[in-house]
Amino acid sequence: MDELVVPHLVDPLGRWISLAIPKTILGRAADCHVVIADPRASRRHAEIAGQDEPPGADAPCDVSWGTPGGFVLRDLGSTNGTWLNGRRLSEPERLRDGDEIEIGGARFTFRDPDATLESTHFPALVADEATGEIWLNRCPVRLSIQQRALFMLLWNRRGQVCGKDEIARAVWPDCRGEVYDYQIESLVKRLRAKLEPDPAQPVLILNVPGLGYRLNR
Repeated sequence: MDELVVPHLVDPLGRWISLAIPKTILGRAADCHVVIADPRASRRHAEIAGQDEPPGADAPCDVSWGTPGGFVLRDLGSTNGTWLNGRRLSEPERLRDGDEIEIGGARFTFRDPDATLESTHFPALVADEATGEIWLNRCPVRLSIQQRALFMLLWNRRGQVCGKDEIARAVWPDCRGEVYDYQIESLVKRLRAKLEPDPAQPVLILNVPGLGYRLNR
């Protein structure tokens, strides 16, 4: 299933963890969906469950379930607790876009693409890898050779972080000297000017501090 339309977790390295399955178990045990290698994490520490229907009679009556299709975080009786937005979880809670989940030393951000699309008017970006043609909101986009090389790298690796060394090799393959950070940052700035609704507040090409850039698609 396409992660772009599925709620997911993002770890500090920018990696996405899809929540497409009905229940995602987080913990130290090797059979958990999200394995947390931290002694402070319990073997089965917490659960994120998709809710397609209202809870049954045995579910806590004070949980705010909202509309079908939402996701609920619950602690599974862990020793050190599950933390949501800086406070210890005492009962199951409905997750909202941008919520921060902390288990031991592991931290995740919950992302709901539907909420992001609604709040940011996310642009419709399409690329044809065979022809190199790019459309933004159904209009063709003209890019320079370097801009196109950067875009295709990010597009082919969308959702993943591309480091600056990787960008340098893709954009300046014949360069025998050093490619400086300011050259990459300047190129990213020019590409954002072609693609972003508001280049000052990018929603497509995101900077992952200390690591590089990723295309948020």
